Amino acid sequence: MSLKSDLRSVQQGGDPEVHERVDLRAWTALGVGGPADLLIRCRSADGLQRALDLLATHGRRWLVLGSGSRLVPPDRGLRVPLLNLSGTLGLWELDLVGAVAGGGANLAQVCRAAARTGLPAFDTSVAAPGTIGGAVETSLRENHPFNGLIKWMDVARPGRVVERVAFGDAGASGSGFDLSRGVVVRARLQLSRVPPPKAPKGTDETPRPASIREPRSTWPFVIVEPGSRAEDLVAGMGRRGLAVGGAQLSADHVNRVCTSRSTRATDVLELTRAVKEEAVRLTGRELRSALRFVDEDGGAIDP
Repeated sequence: MSLKSDLRSVQQGGDPEVHERVDLRAWTALGVGGPADLLIRCRSADGLQRALDLLATHGRRWLVLGSGSRLVPPDRGLRVPLLNLSGTLGLWELDLVGAVAGGGANLAQVCRAAARTGLPAFDTSVAAPGTIGGAVETSLRENHPFNGLIKWMDVARPGRVVERVAFGDAGASGSGFDLSRGVVVRARLQLSRVPPPKAPKGTDETPRPASIREPRSTWPFVIVEPGSRAEDLVAGMGRRGLAVGGAQLSADHVNRVCTSRSTRATDVLELTRAVKEEAVRLTGRELRSALRFVDEDGGAIDP
């Protein structure tokens, strides 16, 4: 039997939910990318485990698609199956010192709720658009500041029970954990030690008239080594509004990339390369992309 048939045969109450030929423009923050062959929506830890087990049985790798704030799929689409976490995997709950949140929970929503209830909010370098699971994965891969907030995480892997990984006070014990064959089910965030947020320099959040349609956008666009501010570096380059095809650096918000309905994934890729080259030429500094470029089979593309 095919993977699609097997997934449908193990559904319980529609979980996991299988979608074919999905338009990725509706699933990515920048509205780019061709169709995905297969999107698997998992609404519970059990549904996720069934999906992972079947993917492993069929010898298939996968990509996790959260809010789509980082993923830039190719214009020709994706052949690799996509996993999306929703239902109970998108829920979160605050307590006196932080939050327990599902891997599919919206990071910005958790941040805003924490601030409303008096908990110290995330630093703006941490509270970027995306999901809890995506933030955890990024922190493990890039030694991101978010790493220091994680107390523990539950990870699902094919053929195994959900594993809880504990972190030390600085996130040290989990910093080398390999998530390449696992998916974050939920995580405990310790918010009591995080300083209040400060608005990055050069970001004007003045509301625009409702009649003006905002472009699709995401941030951060590029990053530098820990301890440095990419916003300061990008602002100093004087390249606000730089455009390649339909992709453009925002003229109003430092380190934000904007797209339109006609933008192609290759435009975003070429803009990234242009900004990195300009940074080396003007400042002698190396920038890294904060976006995740992949090929049709899910392999990473280094811009």
